[in-house]
This record gives sequence, C-alpha cells and structure tokens, in this order.
Amino acid sequence: MRKKRQHDGMPAELVAALGLVWGHLNAYQYEEAYALASGCLLLWPDDEKLSLMRDFAATEVLEPVDRQRLYAMRTPQNAAWVDLVLRRLQYACDNKA
Repeated sequence: MRKKRQHDGMPAELVAALGLVWGHLNAYQYEEAYALASGCLLLWPDDEKLSLMRDFAATEVLEPVDRQRLYAMRTPQNAAWVDLVLRRLQYACDNKA
C-alpha cells in the first residue's frame, strides 16, 4: 500500500481540488480542467499550482494567458511548469497563422 503524501498543511479541500484538476489534465479534458481550475482559483486565488494548471489548460483551449504573470511566477520549484506553459503558448501562436 502506498504511503499518503504529506501536503504541508494544505487544506484537504485544496488537495482534492488539485487532484481533480490534475485528473482532467491527465485525461486530456482541457476544457473541464480550465473551468474547474478557474472556479477553484476563486476560492484559493494565491495557489500557484492551480494557477499553473489553469494556464496549461488555457493554452490547450486557446484561452488567453498572462505571460508577464507567468514570468513573475518563475521559481526553482515551478520553473518546469512555467516553461511548459510558455512552450505551449508559443506552439499555439505558431500554428495560428
């Protein structure tokens, strides 16, 4: 049996919300992930994980993403997510033409 992960004092509801958004992303259900993450950000507006997952889903459904905010969010912990979202944004822009 797997050990439960420690979530550094995160509320159980936030952990569940992150898991649900992640599940939609893994199932390629980007519209649902975007809608759910956007709603969850109304409850937890400062959560970087939710914000990055919403931004990733937004790139897939061609919703706007604030690049300046993404650059400002770059930290050693989430640099890979920021790079992924920026690459997807660039891909979407390249294929628009």
